[in-house]
Amino acid sequence: MDNKDKLSKSPLSKAIQLALGCSLMSGSALAIAQKPAPAESTVEEVVVTGTHIKGLDTEGAVQVVQINRDDIEASGATSPIEILQQLSQTGGGSGTFSTATSGALSSSTPVGAAGVSLRGLGASSTLVLVNGRRVSVSSFAKGQESFVDVNSIPLSAIERVEVLPSGAAATYGADAVAGVVNFVLRDDFDGSEISLTHGNSTAGTDEGKYNLNWVWGREGERSHTMVVVDLFSRNAMYDRDRELTANSVRPSQQGVYPSFNDFGWMWYDQTEDPASGGCPEDQFGFGEFGEYCEFNTNAVAATQDEYESANVVATFNYDLSDNLEWFNTLMLQASKSSGTSSPANFSRAPFDPESPYWPEALKADMIEEGGVDDFSDFYGWPVLAYGKFPDARAVEVENESMRLVSGLRGEVSDWNWEVAANLGRSESEQRGVSGLYKADAFYNASVGNLCTDGSVVDRWEVDFVRPGAGFGAGETCEDLGKTTAWYNPFGGQVDQMAEVAQLIRTDAKRGGTSSLYAIDGNISGSWLELPAGAIQVAFGGEFRRESVKDTPSGDAVSTTLNPEPILGFSSTSADAARNQWAVYMEQMIPLAANTELQFALRYDHYDSFGGDANPKVALRHAFNDAIIFRSNWSTSFRAPSLAQTGAGTLLSSYRTDCSVTPEACDGDPESSGLSLFSEDVSNDDLQPETATTWGAGFLLKPFDDTEITVDYWNIEHENLIGIEEDDFILRAFNGEFPIVGLGELPTGQPGLEVDRGFVVDAHFQLSNLGWQKTNGVDVAFTQYFDTENWGSFRFTLDGTYLNEFDKLPSDALGIVKEAGNYTYPRWLANSSLRWRYEDWSSTLSARYTHSYMDDPDARVLNAVFAEGNEYFASRVDIDSDGNVEVDSWLTFDLNVARDFDNGSWLSLRVNNLLDEEPPLVLGTGANVDHFNHDSMGRFYTLSYGYSF
Repeated sequence: MDNKDKLSKSPLSKAIQLALGCSLMSGSALAIAQKPAPAESTVEEVVVTGTHIKGLDTEGAVQVVQINRDDIEASGATSPIEILQQLSQTGGGSGTFSTATSGALSSSTPVGAAGVSLRGLGASSTLVLVNGRRVSVSSFAKGQESFVDVNSIPLSAIERVEVLPSGAAATYGADAVAGVVNFVLRDDFDGSEISLTHGNSTAGTDEGKYNLNWVWGREGERSHTMVVVDLFSRNAMYDRDRELTANSVRPSQQGVYPSFNDFGWMWYDQTEDPASGGCPEDQFGFGEFGEYCEFNTNAVAATQDEYESANVVATFNYDLSDNLEWFNTLMLQASKSSGTSSPANFSRAPFDPESPYWPEALKADMIEEGGVDDFSDFYGWPVLAYGKFPDARAVEVENESMRLVSGLRGEVSDWNWEVAANLGRSESEQRGVSGLYKADAFYNASVGNLCTDGSVVDRWEVDFVRPGAGFGAGETCEDLGKTTAWYNPFGGQVDQMAEVAQLIRTDAKRGGTSSLYAIDGNISGSWLELPAGAIQVAFGGEFRRESVKDTPSGDAVSTTLNPEPILGFSSTSADAARNQWAVYMEQMIPLAANTELQFALRYDHYDSFGGDANPKVALRHAFNDAIIFRSNWSTSFRAPSLAQTGAGTLLSSYRTDCSVTPEACDGDPESSGLSLFSEDVSNDDLQPETATTWGAGFLLKPFDDTEITVDYWNIEHENLIGIEEDDFILRAFNGEFPIVGLGELPTGQPGLEVDRGFVVDAHFQLSNLGWQKTNGVDVAFTQYFDTENWGSFRFTLDGTYLNEFDKLPSDALGIVKEAGNYTYPRWLANSSLRWRYEDWSSTLSARYTHSYMDDPDARVLNAVFAEGNEYFASRVDIDSDGNVEVDSWLTFDLNVARDFDNGSWLSLRVNNLLDEEPPLVLGTGANVDHFNHDSMGRFYTLSYGYSF
């Protein structure tokens, strides 16, 4: 939409247009730009991502992908993560995540947050910048992985996004293992513009999103001021809203009508059956352990929850003199979001057989199954229950973030310099909305120990480690003149005493803060003159202090005697701060008329891990105007993140894999492993990760209107920080960690608990693991077409081929090959055809995700082909060896826009134009791989703007 603002008239804009016109040579089909300006055009120098030296060619020695403002608007996106997910360099694995993967579980990503990962190496390995400077990390980590929440950056304030999809540690920081994503903000807008956006799916459910933006800028004699206000709101979408995700392939056999067994008289579990008005007929079943009432977790889990945010971005630049500028940027954001997951399970929960709530029909069934004369024969021992609470686990998160940058830049004797202070802070609070039950209060209420005033008697002695109870003193609340607050597990658990709900539920408030204080400076210019030209050089330095504090509710803190204080809910904690400083130097050395060498060296020092120097070497050679060769090599050093160095105990879950660790299953590799409520514990001896990156490629211009790029990349990432559960179990059985009996492992201590030959609990420790190696090829093709009567056209095709993604978690586990397997498709590709004619423009684009091998649990795969599951069975492609392949996926998007003479514009965007359903993925509980696919379906976005 060329004429909707005055930005395009500025000299800087012309420079950006030239740079972006060349950026397609860097491998992005997303970068919609004008054709390169004539060679004689004069433009202002700009800094290209990948270097601190001004004026270097964007067709340089290092691959850079750029997405400009036109592309952002044409995409229909309302958040930065929606733009970044369209890049083939951010796909694969589970590194790049959005709110579609958030929730209340330990395996979920933080509610309301989104993170970007390049090359599938994880969000902590990708450095995110705003205007070339760091941003404070999210106050809530992803597990124990720190990341920058890109949702905190309003899309309406972004001028362009620059992506360096390879190691950039020598230029920007030792931790830029996988590369850099740099958001460049708008700063020279003049006038006022307001825009409204509304979008929704065509599925019949309401996933509406609403966006209001106001941009105001004023050019003074020596100053420029700009303010961006962005308000956004989005409705929730649930798995039940789409046919593919509405039903679990294998519903949980623990439901809101629990199964009961005394494990004394009884052999098979009993539950309230349909005949007695209990479990509905279509959910009632009989399995290995007896009767159960299944539960479809997809009926309550959210695909993406409600989210709303308010953002303000303000910039103020003032020319103190002809060669000195004072620049300032302020960013403020407030957001509120929710995360909804399936209800929590309770397993082995003890219930008093003398509870007044036992239904007569169930008592009769238990008498018959137990072969006893009367239900009173069960008295004196608890009856154990396996079920699920009736309400979903849901949390709300409110976040406030602030960023202030203030600095000076200028020019002295043809040398450019800049110095700035950078302050950032993020504060978050999480509150439970539903489905969070305190284990101690619940178990005490289930056996009659809990009184309505909150006091506890010792009628039963409750064991919270391996849930159970033994008959104690026999004293009741009534013996003390009080009333027992019984939990009622019958009738779907909907009829409870008001006091019970108040005593056993919790909101488990959790608070988090993160902060960044930094000062940096650099200077660049020309020095030694060589026959082929002057050496361009930049020097710089940086000091920063970062801190993170994540404080869980006291209700959620695990102890040795109560290892799962809130049933089915994880608590996480972190408390860390550190200082870091760095100095760097980079040079561009013209070796010959068409050959240049770039060399950079950076030294980073952490007060807790020492220092490390990392070089980068890049070479560019132009054989002629049509063929340019480029190559690069660099190293990286990533100290453990703040969430890892200051990690507390994270409650998690894991099912042992007997085929890999038969020692955990009484030596039987064919056995079904136990589902563990485990812990992830900290490690004070963590060492930094290291990486080596290299790549090479060609930029080709066989014709004036044709551009082709081919880039090979290779990253070797070593000493990885993380948890490999199977490797930990093997190491424990080899004597590296303690193995004790049931309930004997203190909270926070790494080790295993074993009972009757089976691992029943595990405290996994963060460790430095082995290595991962990945390599592949990025390709891009761009063709321009100009016509006299039909306007201009531009066709692009780009993609990423993942040749290898190998991991060696440990010598015991051996090499794991990910490429082409679960969540790692080999090919990701995009294509678009853009048309412009006078005031009209349109883009038809396509996105392709290649097939890959699925990773279903054996029980899930058996359930697919069970009677009544024809819907799923017809969608599964299984070969003679039992391997399951996920289908490839191709979708089309269409955007049409019109500019009007009065300064207004209108655009319509339709994503997934043909409403293509994503492929079934059995390795996920939602039936869809939300990291590589999207279950939204056809979605339209209508935008209107007016400039004045």
